[in-house]
Amino acid sequence: MQVTFGPQVARRVLRYELDRLCEQAGKTHTQAGERLGVSRVGFTHLVSGKNLPSRPALEILLDFFGRPDRIPMMLELLTVAKLKPDQQSTVRQDIESSSSLNDFELAVGLEAVANGIEVFDPMVVNGLLQTEAYARELIAYHASITLGVDIEVSVALRMRRQSVITREESPAELWWVVEEQALHRPVGDSAVMAAQFDHLLDMTSRPNINVQVIPRDVGVHPALSGAFFLLRFDDDWRVAYEETRRSAYYYDAPDAVEDYGKVMNHLRHLALNPKRSRALFAKLRKEVQ
Repeated sequence: MQVTFGPQVARRVLRYELDRLCEQAGKTHTQAGERLGVSRVGFTHLVSGKNLPSRPALEILLDFFGRPDRIPMMLELLTVAKLKPDQQSTVRQDIESSSSLNDFELAVGLEAVANGIEVFDPMVVNGLLQTEAYARELIAYHASITLGVDIEVSVALRMRRQSVITREESPAELWWVVEEQALHRPVGDSAVMAAQFDHLLDMTSRPNINVQVIPRDVGVHPALSGAFFLLRFDDDWRVAYEETRRSAYYYDAPDAVEDYGKVMNHLRHLALNPKRSRALFAKLRKEVQ
């Protein structure tokens, strides 16, 4: 897949990955700093985004964390992170054992540290709200027409992604707008669909999750080109994301983000409110019994 993004996106994912790999390796910031020959504060500056690591430092850290396999991807991120603010780069990213929408590294990395997620989906239930059985049906079909997809690894990754909205401490706020037609699409048998509607009813009872359904009688609207994400972070930095079958694009220029924000607000205006959307889930749940 061709992935197009700019230096701010690269910096964010680089920071997130360094901190995540450090934690996974059971290392402290002090230990990582010592390995580099700097103080704990020196390493903390790397994972806070104040400084960028050098190429040799990045290689040393990834070897120290026991993840030399991540060196090519991280060096690619470092190259993009050094670009001028108004520049973008297009790189090739292999989607190892992933299923499709958003299960690859840049998207997962950004999503995991976002505090606000807005999504529009026209075709299927969003991955953050899928049951394991529903996800397995989608991923298994994708695997049947795509070489190299590991179904079990892909399903596990899809489920892990959901922790961003289900974690106990500071879960991200999710606002999902979905076309009604996506809810009528049969994915698996009636048991899979019934469980999926039960899950949607359960998830939308959480205070950090809002869902709105665009009724089937709504005609033309500003997102007919397809699904997209808007991600918001603690410092109010925002990025928009969309993908095609062969390419993915990240936009963090203020005018681009504002444009996607206007589209999302228009969709919310056209959609049923969250209460009526939940009532529709309940109605559809009864219909698949």
